[in-house]
Amino acid sequence: MHVFIIPPEEFVPQRNHFLGIFQYHQACILQNAGYKVGVLSVTQAYSIPMLAKSILFKLIGKRTGNSTDNMSLKQVLSLSYNKLFNQDKFIQEERVGEINVFRVEGFYYAAPSDYTNSYGWVKAGLAAFKKYVAKYGMPDVVHAHNAMYSGILAQAIKSIYKVPYVITEHSTWHARGLINDRRLHNLLHRAYLRSDGVYAVSKPFCELLATKFGGVTFNYFPNVLDPFLEAYEYTPATKSTTNDFVFLNIAELHPKKNHKLLIEAFAALKKQSKYAHAKLWLAGSGSEYDTIKAQIDNLQLQKDVIMHGLLSRQRILEAIQQSDSIVLSSDYETFGVVLIEGMLFGKPVIATKCGGPESFVNDTCGILIETGNVEQLADAMAWQMDNQDVYSATSIRNYALDQFGAASFLRKINEIYPN
Repeated sequence: MHVFIIPPEEFVPQRNHFLGIFQYHQACILQNAGYKVGVLSVTQAYSIPMLAKSILFKLIGKRTGNSTDNMSLKQVLSLSYNKLFNQDKFIQEERVGEINVFRVEGFYYAAPSDYTNSYGWVKAGLAAFKKYVAKYGMPDVVHAHNAMYSGILAQAIKSIYKVPYVITEHSTWHARGLINDRRLHNLLHRAYLRSDGVYAVSKPFCELLATKFGGVTFNYFPNVLDPFLEAYEYTPATKSTTNDFVFLNIAELHPKKNHKLLIEAFAALKKQSKYAHAKLWLAGSGSEYDTIKAQIDNLQLQKDVIMHGLLSRQRILEAIQQSDSIVLSSDYETFGVVLIEGMLFGKPVIATKCGGPESFVNDTCGILIETGNVEQLADAMAWQMDNQDVYSATSIRNYALDQFGAASFLRKINEIYPN
C-alpha cells in the first residue's frame, strides 16, 4: 500500500528534529513493514500585504523593518511574482532516512490568521502533491494528522484526485478553546465529515471532539512508541547506584505543561525528611525557562531540581533509564507520549487527568491525579517512593508494548486504511 502522510507542522527539519516526530515514528514503522511512504512538509512565509508594503517603501526609500530590507527592489518583485504564480520554485525534495519528503514553502495571501492561513497552506500543499505524484505515483490513501490544515488539504486532494483520506487528531487547540473563528470551525468540520475515517489519540479527546463537531464519529487511535526506543535492548537494572529517587518530567517549558504545579508539589514532598533523597529532573526547553528557574531558586531547590534542557533521543533514553518515575503535570494533553516511553522501560508514571493519560494509565502502571492539585501530586510522589515494590517493571513494559508498540500499530492501521 502507498501511504501519503501530511503532518500539521514541519517534518523533522534539520534545525529541530522534534517537529513532526510522531508522524516520523509512524512513517518509519510503515516503511519498515513494506509500505510505500511519502510525506509532505508545509511552511508559510511572506504575505501580499508584507510584500506590497516592501515594494512601496523601497520606491520611496524607506525601510520596512522586516527581512525584505536585505533585498533589492528587483528581488522583492521577483519574489512576489514567484509566490503568486510559480509555486514550484518553493518545492524541494529530500530523504529523511528512507522516506521521501517533499517540502514546500507556501504564501500568506492575507495578513496571517488561523482562518486565512488555510488558503495558502492548501495551495502550496496541492502544488507539492502534484509534483510528488508525477515522480512516485498516486498514493492509495492520504493520512492527515490534524484537520488544521492537513485535513483540509487532504479533503482538497480527495476532491481533485479521488484519493481517500483519514484524519488522526492530536491538537490541544480544541481542548484549550483556541478555535474561535466560526469559518475555520466549518472548514475543519467539513474535512472531518468528508473523510474516510476520523480518529483521535485518546478516549476523552474523542468525546470532547464529538461535542464540538456534530455528526462526526471520532474513534480512539493512540500514539505509537518511538521505534528507536522500542528497538533498544531492555535492561531493567540500569538505574544509578545512588540512593536518590528520581522523578523525571520531559516536556516543553510551556504554561500548559504546568511545571509550577510540579515544582510546588515537589517542594511540599521535600519538607518531609524521609523524602530528602528525592530528586526532580526537568528535560525540555521553552518560553517558561526563566519563570521555572526563578521558582526553583525562590524555593531553594537548586540542588534537587535539575534542568537538563532539550535532550537528544539518546539522552532521553538514558534519563528514563536513570529515573524511578515519570511525571506529567500538564493542564492539557491529547495523549502523553513521554508516559508510554517511560513505561517501555518499566517505569511507573504519575499523570494529571488532562485529557490523554486517562486512556491508558491504570493501577498497574501508575497514578492519575486531578489537574492543578498540588496536594494530590505530592501525595502520589510520596506513595510511589514508599511503595516501589508494588510495580512490576516487566509488566509495565509488556503493557506498553502490547498497547503502543509497532506490531500493535500495524494491526490497527490495517483496520483503518481504506482497502
